[in-house]
Amino acid sequence: MNGHFRLSDRGLFALLTTICMLVASTAYGAGFEVGENTPRSLARGGTGAVHMNNPSALYFNPALLSRVDGNQVLVSANALRLDVDFQRDDFYINPDDEAPTHVFDPAHNQTGLFPLPFGAVSFDVGPESLSVGAGVFGPPAYGNPCYGVIEDGTCQAERIGATRGIVVETDMIVAYAGVGVGYAFDLGDERQLDLGVTLAGAYQTSDFSVVVEADTGASRPWEEDPDNESFVRGQDLSGLAPTGFFGIAYTDGPMRVAASYRPPIRWDLTGFADVDFSDDLESLEVALTDDTFHLETWQAGSLRVGWGLQGGEHPADGRLPRWDLEINAVWENWSLVDHFRLELEGDLEVGAVNHQFELYPMYQRKGYQDTLSLRTGFSFGVNSWLTAHTGGFLETAAQPVAYTSADFVSWERYAPSAGATLHLPSNLTLDLGYTLILSPSRTVTNGEVYNAIPLSACRGPDFEADACERQGHPPGNPQNEGQWSTHTQIFGAGLTWKY
Repeated sequence: MNGHFRLSDRGLFALLTTICMLVASTAYGAGFEVGENTPRSLARGGTGAVHMNNPSALYFNPALLSRVDGNQVLVSANALRLDVDFQRDDFYINPDDEAPTHVFDPAHNQTGLFPLPFGAVSFDVGPESLSVGAGVFGPPAYGNPCYGVIEDGTCQAERIGATRGIVVETDMIVAYAGVGVGYAFDLGDERQLDLGVTLAGAYQTSDFSVVVEADTGASRPWEEDPDNESFVRGQDLSGLAPTGFFGIAYTDGPMRVAASYRPPIRWDLTGFADVDFSDDLESLEVALTDDTFHLETWQAGSLRVGWGLQGGEHPADGRLPRWDLEINAVWENWSLVDHFRLELEGDLEVGAVNHQFELYPMYQRKGYQDTLSLRTGFSFGVNSWLTAHTGGFLETAAQPVAYTSADFVSWERYAPSAGATLHLPSNLTLDLGYTLILSPSRTVTNGEVYNAIPLSACRGPDFEADACERQGHPPGNPQNEGQWSTHTQIFGAGLTWKY
C-alpha cells in the first residue's frame, strides 16, 4: 500500500474525481434490474468487481472474498424510487373518425420507495489465503409499480387506464441465498491471483394484474371495450432456480484486474389466476376449468470485467489504501427475453351453452436486446473517520423504443453517484450512497406491445398462424404508443462489523 505515484494526494483526488464525473455525465440499466446493490457500490457508480473488500464480494466477485480482512458481517439496504409517466395517444377504432374512441388520462407509478436489503457474512477459516462467506440478497430491481390508485397502502388496480393492456400492477420479489469461497495464490513480487465461486439458489414470487380482450369471436375491430374485457390477476406465481457467481482477480503492485460472471436464470413460475370476467361473459355463466397459471421467461446473465489502481495508506487503517480508482465494463445478455409466456392450464367453460373455449398461451412480446455498461468509481480517505466516494455509470437500453413498456423500464440511463464511509468505534463502518438515474424521454409511434387476447388462435411466439390477420404480429392494438418519461432515485445505507 505504499504507492508508486508522485502526484500529491490532494491533486490526485481532484484529478480522479474529475475523471469520474466526466464519465458519469455521459452515463447509461438493463432489463429487470435498476442501479446496483449495497450503498458502497451505489456511491461508486455500480462498480465492485475489482476493489470490493467486504462480504458483498459474494455477489460482485467471489474471488475477492480472500481479500476481506478478518471476519465481517454486512447488513445494508437500498431504497429505490421509480418515477414513470405515460401519456397514451388517443385511440381511434377507425382512423377516419373525427373523434377518438378512447381518450386516456396520464398514467404514473403511484408506489413510493421499494426496499432492497442485502445481508452477508465472511470468515477467515484457517489459512490466511482462504475465506468463505454466506449471504441472502437479490438483484437490484424495482418490484412493485402500481398504475392504479393507492388506498390504505395497497394498490387498487384500475380496469380503465393507459397501461391496462400492458400491466396495471406488479409485486415481485427475487432473492438469492448462497455460500461462497475465495482462495489467494501468492505469486511473489507483490503479485497475487485470486479465484472464487458462490453457489446459490434463486427464488422468485410475483403477482401482477392486466386487462385482456374477452371477445369470444376474437376478431377485429379490437375496440378495447371495458364491457368486453376481463381483468386477470396472476397470484402467488413462484419458482426456484439454481444460480451462481464465478470470479477471478489478479494483483500486480498497485494495479488490479478482475472479472466475474453470473449465468442466465430461466424462470418457470407457477401460481393461480383470479379473473373478473367481462359483463358479457358473466351473463353466459362462464368459469375456468382450472385456474393454475404459469409464467416462463429468462433473466439475463451478467459478465463484469474491471481494472483498478490504488495507493497510499488510509488514515483510519494502514492496511487499506488512501485512494482507489475502479472502472468496470458489464455485459448482460437480455436478448434472451424475447417474450413472457403466460398460460392457464384450464379452458373457458360457458355454462349457458354447455361449451368450452380453448384458452391459448399468451405471449407478451418484449424484444429485449443485450446491454453494455461502463461504470467508474473513486474513493479517497479524507481523514481517520471519513472516506468519500463518487462515480457514475452508463448503460445501453435493453428495450428498443418500439417495446417501451410500463412493467419494467429499461432505457438509456445517465447516473452520477456519491456517498461516504464513516469509520466508527468498535470496528464498525457506516456506508451511505445515493444515485440519480436519468433517461431521455421517449415518443413511441409504432408500438410493438399489444393487449393480450387469449381466445384468439393467432398464437405466439411467432404469430404466423393462419388465424393471424397480419403475419408476424399479435392480434389486438398497440398499447404503448404515446409519450414516456422516467427517472429513478436510489438511497443506500449499511453497517459492516469486523470482529
